[in-house]
Amino acid sequence: MIISLREATLATGGGKAVGLGRLVEAGFPVPDGFVISAEVYRQAVANLDLADLLARGGAGAVRDAVEAQALPEQVVAPIREYLAAWGGDVAVAVRSSATAEDLPEASFAGQQDTFLGVVGVDAVCAAVRSCWASLWTNRAVNYRQRHNIDHTEVAIAVIVQRLIDATTAGVLFTVDPISGAEETVINASWGLGESVVAGAVTPDDYRVSGNHISVQVGAKQSRLDRSGSQTIRTETPNEVGKRCLTDDQVRELAAVGREVHEYFAMPMDVEWAYDDQLWLLQARPITTIPAKTDTSSTAEKPGRKPSRLARIFRQDLVEHYPGPYPLDLLAITRVHRQLQFGMAQIGVYSTPITELIEMSDDGTITVAYPQVRFSPKLLRLLNYPSPDPDDWPTVEQEFRKRLTAIGIPADDAPHTTIIDALDRTLALVDDIARTRFLDYLGPAMLLSIRLKAMLKLARRADLTPYDLLGQLDYTTTVINRELQRLAALSPESESTCAEITQFLDSYGANTSKMYLPFSQRSWRENLEQLSHTLAAIRRQSVPEHNPPSHDDLIASITKRLPRFTRSKFKLMVQRWRAGHIAREASLYMIEEAYVQARVLMDILANRMYKNGYLNQASDIKLLTFAEVTAALNQELTIEHVQKLIALRHRHRPEAAARWWGNAAPTRLEGEATLTGTPGSPGRASGPARIITSTADFYRLQPGDVLICQYTDPTWTPLFSLACAVVADTGGQLSHAAIVAREYAIPAVMGTQNATSTLTDGQIVTVDGTKGTITLT
Repeated sequence: MIISLREATLATGGGKAVGLGRLVEAGFPVPDGFVISAEVYRQAVANLDLADLLARGGAGAVRDAVEAQALPEQVVAPIREYLAAWGGDVAVAVRSSATAEDLPEASFAGQQDTFLGVVGVDAVCAAVRSCWASLWTNRAVNYRQRHNIDHTEVAIAVIVQRLIDATTAGVLFTVDPISGAEETVINASWGLGESVVAGAVTPDDYRVSGNHISVQVGAKQSRLDRSGSQTIRTETPNEVGKRCLTDDQVRELAAVGREVHEYFAMPMDVEWAYDDQLWLLQARPITTIPAKTDTSSTAEKPGRKPSRLARIFRQDLVEHYPGPYPLDLLAITRVHRQLQFGMAQIGVYSTPITELIEMSDDGTITVAYPQVRFSPKLLRLLNYPSPDPDDWPTVEQEFRKRLTAIGIPADDAPHTTIIDALDRTLALVDDIARTRFLDYLGPAMLLSIRLKAMLKLARRADLTPYDLLGQLDYTTTVINRELQRLAALSPESESTCAEITQFLDSYGANTSKMYLPFSQRSWRENLEQLSHTLAAIRRQSVPEHNPPSHDDLIASITKRLPRFTRSKFKLMVQRWRAGHIAREASLYMIEEAYVQARVLMDILANRMYKNGYLNQASDIKLLTFAEVTAALNQELTIEHVQKLIALRHRHRPEAAARWWGNAAPTRLEGEATLTGTPGSPGRASGPARIITSTADFYRLQPGDVLICQYTDPTWTPLFSLACAVVADTGGQLSHAAIVAREYAIPAVMGTQNATSTLTDGQIVTVDGTKGTITLT
């Protein structure tokens, strides 16, 4: 039941133990340790009906039952002997090693738990049980579902190793995990490596290609160290800006990484630590490397006509991050990495976001066309599992707990402490976005394909899956309904103020451009925005809105289907609708996290204002985050920063136009027709009303055609006034298309230039079924 690392197999010790055992066998420096085999776990849960517990009580019920199981004395006795041989008060690391972990096709990185600084037999046994329980977190269950791994066939071993009290630790990749380039990538920070693995700090980034070393020094705002039987995090203000590895250490790590790569005969992700020597703590295959292509350029080459896919990918990027300021790039690159990670899981690779976006000194940000390529992993789409979308509230609750735990440091805390909290908040956004893309958005897109086939079978090809979302209480529709209700109340009433306060607590995190957190403000932070929206709704005569009955629509479709498919169709619709609720709620959860991120950034902005770097705190959005941290570290002069801000203020109008590609608009006249993507069916005519910001909302009159670049939940009140919607960007999944279908008005998306080619007041006819806009 207790085995050595060398003896571990996938079935007995799990992927992590097998990787460590191979390192030991090859003579690499690995801390002493042993494995509590997976058989101990299997015997402990033998009397539990895991499948039944999961079905009835969810992952939490299984987790509680598993953790309550005791270790038998025949296991506890050898643990006691090992610890005594190492020294009575020795600190150890207790690490999970699942039998479906660290595989070439699924790394399971971060899915199960690790406990550091564990001292004593009782504490080790408790940590072992906690490792067992971590096999049944919502995160781990969902991960197995995505990779089509049977829950009941997975067991978990536990590794106990002497803890290395590291002075410096981190991870290395034997090739670039994003581009696949043949260079060693090393992330490093002070203290225990958990700071790097968990994303709690911004580490140093070292890249080794041949004999060349490039270095990007990270903030490394804090460090994690062992103190007795606990781990403690301390601030490191005196270490900010200093490298934590020497060139010799970087070369040693790169050389060892190459040896590990050659020994395993594949690209590897290696955890390491230094005390008085180098130790290897883990080695697993890298699972996200794209297929090799021409590395001379990973973006579409200038002068070459972009492929259709490249145009679609770029248009989607432009829509999601409309008109960013320099500081917004901090959030854009992180969220888009999660999208690209999600695509890579099914074999769709595109140029890394950092290679697509460029910014000039004047703040102009441009986007290149990506290269898009596919691998055989795409076949996973044929059997892509997904979690139950009805479980989203449980997932959201865990995210909210983490957000609360990060908290807001005091205004007078060291700026490194503020930056650390900001980094951890954005890391939480990374996790929410990754969960959204993998667990909800991806599966929803696949389900929509199946629903299309069902609609065709029912001879209702005139409908799309999005027509099946009517009368659904997802976040956008709930917010719109609440806005209409609030607008109908007396503005001066005390009870109205209380209602507005309650609304802000529940839905006040919305901004007009949600993926640009550092240049926008939510209703909760800027009550004037909400007041303007409510005033605009009160001024307008809102036409009566009577959408078609969802139940009647489903019933009519079901009758047209073969009998053996009807139950399946209803279940698909139920899951489709639940998934859409989760999809919208996950967006709002990101907004909630961004509110906290702005609070933290505001602390930094106010500090820079007091120090003379900013003439007004809001100017911070004109700086990149690297420039902000450099100024806070006094690496940039006040004069230099103020010159940058003045330059970017002057060029902001041109910068916004360049993002949209509207530098040279051409007006549409005669009987010309614009084309785009059908977003919501139907046909309507009316005067074009070009609305490009919330400040223009008052201009839209009942019966107008809303012409815009994009919309988000802040724009929803306009849909009750417009007879049709036309957007420069977006597709059938975009906010404008979804809400237009809810209001049963035609919409055309992705016209690229409707706001620049149409003239305000022109009479246009919008055909949302064909995707055309015609001057009449």
